[in-house]
Amino acid sequence: MRGDGQLQQVTLTDVLEAKERLASLQAELRSIHKIPIISITTNIPGAVKDSTESRNLLRLAADRVRSMSREQGFSIVEERFIYPLTGPTAVLAVAGDPDKLKLACITIEESGYFARLFDLDVFDAAGRQISRRGLGQTERTCFLCNQSAVLCRRLGSHASQDIMNNVGERLSSFVAAATNPWPKAVWDIGSWALEAMLMEAACTPSPGLVDRDNAGAHRDMDFFTFLMSSSALAGTMFRCAAAGYQHQGLLQDLLPVLRYIGKDGEQQMLHATCGVNTQKGLVFLLGILAAATAYTTKLASGVAAAQILDTAAAITRGIVARELAPLAGGLGNAKLTAGENLYVQYGVTGIRGEIEAGIPSIREYGLPAVTAALEQGLSLNDALVHTLMSLMTVVQDTTILHRHGMEVLLTVQNQAKQIIAQGGMLSDVGRKQISALDQSFIERNISPGGVADLVAATYFLHLTAKA
Repeated sequence: MRGDGQLQQVTLTDVLEAKERLASLQAELRSIHKIPIISITTNIPGAVKDSTESRNLLRLAADRVRSMSREQGFSIVEERFIYPLTGPTAVLAVAGDPDKLKLACITIEESGYFARLFDLDVFDAAGRQISRRGLGQTERTCFLCNQSAVLCRRLGSHASQDIMNNVGERLSSFVAAATNPWPKAVWDIGSWALEAMLMEAACTPSPGLVDRDNAGAHRDMDFFTFLMSSSALAGTMFRCAAAGYQHQGLLQDLLPVLRYIGKDGEQQMLHATCGVNTQKGLVFLLGILAAATAYTTKLASGVAAAQILDTAAAITRGIVARELAPLAGGLGNAKLTAGENLYVQYGVTGIRGEIEAGIPSIREYGLPAVTAALEQGLSLNDALVHTLMSLMTVVQDTTILHRHGMEVLLTVQNQAKQIIAQGGMLSDVGRKQISALDQSFIERNISPGGVADLVAATYFLHLTAKA
């Protein structure tokens, strides 16, 4: 590939010069380090071998060798990259057993459809090439059939155009795969978070909250506002999951990263809703849970909700002492947030304290409620409404507390307890009482937004348990 990006065809002279250059580079690294060498090239038939796609393919192959080395305890001492017309090449000096290196490289070469385009050769410290056959492994197969690639090439078993078409398909597969920046776990977790936001908004009737029937105790938003808001926050949830999956080091160091992601998400939410704050608190709660799930999943399979909640608590460890406790002494004329004012006035630590404690309301009420409701045959909608009422019996909802004070909050909790005592969504009486409570909350302008966020978080954890 020329400096102006134009592709150039390879001549026989180019091939011979490239082989000599590669052999010289391999010998140089062996002489310097006296350890095995891995030579990485790309299997691209045809006259044009150096292109943007082949260079990107080489970089991915090198990345996989780096990952393999970390996982298996090999040490890459030096890397060299060259870009002859015959195709990009990487030469790595790697400390490790050459046979084990070759077996690991075979695994990389067979790791997927486009990985057939990787060509990884291993040489020991003396320059002897380690072969597949010498390790009892099968030779590389042809692009088009299961026969030996060497045999097919010798016999001319396939038309050149058929081979080129197959290589083109593999390159397209590689380019498509390159658009996916995250592992499957991150995609799953981000999707669960989005689903949780949508399901919480959709469950009906939700006393005082926006649902499919009405806007609850709100004048500036409706069900469609929540659909737009949740859609706008989807990327934020994926990013939080990715941050948790990639994180190394102290869990507390993950919190500032999540907050920056959350701030971006808030702006996207406000843009989608024309300035209406629909789910700001949920961004904090669900973002941390998404990150905690990804972090925990990376370390072990079959993760339980309790482990995720413990990880979330570790991420926020010390947050109340750092951010709320100093407010008790007073900050003069400093402007406080609603949550900070509630801490000063009532000592309520809000969602920060809830997460730092491992979200006991979800452990003890939310998850048991949704599990029991579904096991007893309720639909998902009704199970989520039942969970909402169960959480409402104990949660110190800061939205209610901010708008109405402690007396109203205690009244709301008592009303929820009475409804749950009557069976909640599991009984006809409970259902009628919930519908009546919805109308009462609308008339009194009561919106249990904090409880709603915990319903979404509960359903998210329920999805992780199902998975």
